[in-house]
Amino acid sequence: MSTLDELSAAGIASADPQLRARFNHDFFNSGASPELVLAPRSLAEAREAIQAAAASGLAVVPRGGGMSYTGGYVAAGQQRFALVDLRGLTAIDLSSADDGIVVVEAGVTWHQLWEVLKARGLRANFWGPLSGLTATVGGGLSQNAIFWGSGQTATAGDAARGFEIALPDGEILRTGVLARSAERTGVRHFGPDLTQLFVGDAGRFGVKLRIALAVMPLPQATGGLSFSFAAPEALLAAMGDIARAGLAAQQVGFDPVLANLRSRRQSLGEDFKTLTRLLRGQGSILKGLRDAAGVTLAGRGFLEGAGFTLHAMCEARSERSLRELLAEVTDIAGRHGGTGIENTIPTVMAAAPFTPLNGVIGPNGERWVPVHGLFQASRAAAAYRNYLDTLDVHREIMERLSISSAALFSAAGPGVIVIEPMFFWPDALEELHRETLEEKVMKRTKPVPANPEARDAVAALRRAVVDAWAPLDPGHLQVGRSYPFAQRLDSTQRRLFEGIAALVDPLGRSNPGALGLECPRGAP
Repeated sequence: MSTLDELSAAGIASADPQLRARFNHDFFNSGASPELVLAPRSLAEAREAIQAAAASGLAVVPRGGGMSYTGGYVAAGQQRFALVDLRGLTAIDLSSADDGIVVVEAGVTWHQLWEVLKARGLRANFWGPLSGLTATVGGGLSQNAIFWGSGQTATAGDAARGFEIALPDGEILRTGVLARSAERTGVRHFGPDLTQLFVGDAGRFGVKLRIALAVMPLPQATGGLSFSFAAPEALLAAMGDIARAGLAAQQVGFDPVLANLRSRRQSLGEDFKTLTRLLRGQGSILKGLRDAAGVTLAGRGFLEGAGFTLHAMCEARSERSLRELLAEVTDIAGRHGGTGIENTIPTVMAAAPFTPLNGVIGPNGERWVPVHGLFQASRAAAAYRNYLDTLDVHREIMERLSISSAALFSAAGPGVIVIEPMFFWPDALEELHRETLEEKVMKRTKPVPANPEARDAVAALRRAVVDAWAPLDPGHLQVGRSYPFAQRLDSTQRRLFEGIAALVDPLGRSNPGALGLECPRGAP
């Protein structure tokens, strides 16, 4: 086993103060800086680094692309830790593609995977979150991401077929199609399968090194539709019916406030760039637009006054099948009072699924952070009302501190609606914002002083929304250290999860505190 000194000499481990400070925060949370940053460039180096850090008494905290806001890699407490930056693990293995499997190392971004598979006429069943330009596959599985493909494959975890995981003692655990061989994929089903245990674990049970994902042929025909609804209940009911029927690869909805923010964020020059990307596309991606110029014209404030809007993206094996799908979506929307509007949003999103992440701030440079819940479709309207009631209770402090909020809606599988309120407030940006935003956006974003009072108020608002939702039994993704996973377990469930943590991590070295699970008794 290599020592940390040897890893430092090899350029794998660094104690540089500036580098460490880059990794002590996400888009919302801040914490202690890691004692070391480990940046392995191969699976062997990753295993050596994790083992050496744990053996030296450091906790091991994994980080992918960093596009998070729930504290999953922002360590709390006093424990010394090493942060493992997994972005150097970028190999993609297509040897099992004909069997419907791709195996990727944890640092591959969703955008990189999309491009490689697209050249083969394939894509992953779930092909990434909206942050996929930077977000990694390993991070997406540790957080259990949603969006692209969530209409049929609800979450990233539902597309997972196996993991290769490094435990703190350096042992390698393989699950699913990777379980019986390090060199090739096999058949997943042979008795119980451990794969899902490691989905959404925030690295609490080990560090993901390789991930096997299901892949499928690219669709032959794609198209999108947009609708306006007068009331949120109607929009949410339509989303639920479309999801249950499996008609859309993904759906996204905006409340009026968010729709207005989105239209304000796009500049005319950016609209023309989007149009150029569209015109380079092929197949049916442009069908349904009145004309090419309509994309640009509709992108400038066309959602203002449109109420609650729904944008559905559909895919099929033929143009005829696509027309049938779009007709069914139109029928469902109409039954709930939806009125068709320009389909710019789904067309642009489908043409360019992974765009620069300028949405990590508000249109005027405000700080941004979401909170979310997953609800049975029948409870989604009540969840949205609970969110609005929570805002009303806190209206005075929101107005005093210039905090605003808006909501995004999406579907995850046949019976789940995701409600994602977003909060915006004036506050200083962090280094992660500056690294993520395009240079042109940073240049036009005026610096503002730190605003800890507003930040604390937003944290309290997010907790209040989660508490208001609790009677509706929601689920949560990207648990990290922000959602009450362990607190909502019954005693039997908690004993089992803590027993698993003690088994794979007996010394409490693997991202302690994530998921709210306690370290094993006797751990430092």
